[in-house]
Amino acid sequence: MQNWHAIWNRRQGELGSDALQSLIELDGFDAGAGRIIAADWRAYVHLIAQRLHLQAGQGVYEVGCGAGAFLYALQELGVHIGGLDYSASLVAKASEVMPDGDFTHGEAVQMPLEPVYDVVLANSVFHYFPDQDYAAQVLQRMLDKATRMVAILEVPDLASRDEAERIRRDSLSPSAYEEKYRGLAHFYYDRSWFADFAAQRGYHCQVFDQCIPNYAQSPFRFNCLITK
Repeated sequence: MQNWHAIWNRRQGELGSDALQSLIELDGFDAGAGRIIAADWRAYVHLIAQRLHLQAGQGVYEVGCGAGAFLYALQELGVHIGGLDYSASLVAKASEVMPDGDFTHGEAVQMPLEPVYDVVLANSVFHYFPDQDYAAQVLQRMLDKATRMVAILEVPDLASRDEAERIRRDSLSPSAYEEKYRGLAHFYYDRSWFADFAAQRGYHCQVFDQCIPNYAQSPFRFNCLITK
């Protein structure tokens, strides 16, 4: 995870004319099979907001918020937002763009449990974790911080790992792929792991396919909602 830590701490950039697109790119959805445009991102966030039954005035806290692209699109819906990320530069950008948000620099396993939020989510973060033990620690803290629901989004599906890796590799030249991903592995999850984790704690779990329009990795990712 330290290799990824170094990568994200180096990410910096200025906002362009489209603030959301700039945040999306700062958050890593800027090239190859991972590129997403603002219109598709908004459609995705709005769909997740509907599944979470979010209403204006409710609170959402994001683990691994990066520069805040997901929270920015939620804030447009009138949601109170906060987040944590281990990249100081990206947290600073999120705080700059969303000064009313509650942002913290730190590791996912050290997220503050107070204040609580209606929903605690992580989008495109769990695959940077080193193993399931670390993921379990983070997921438990998310459940402890949420009063209503936890969402783990954009999770790489273990069942389609080989095809996902091929798509990611084919989106770049061999030299560009090697330079970008040397020593930077993704961790893949079996869908049942989240369902079992929730069931063991008496919670309801819903797992469904990723739903980002025009996103090359959507067929190989899934989302998970855990209702308390």
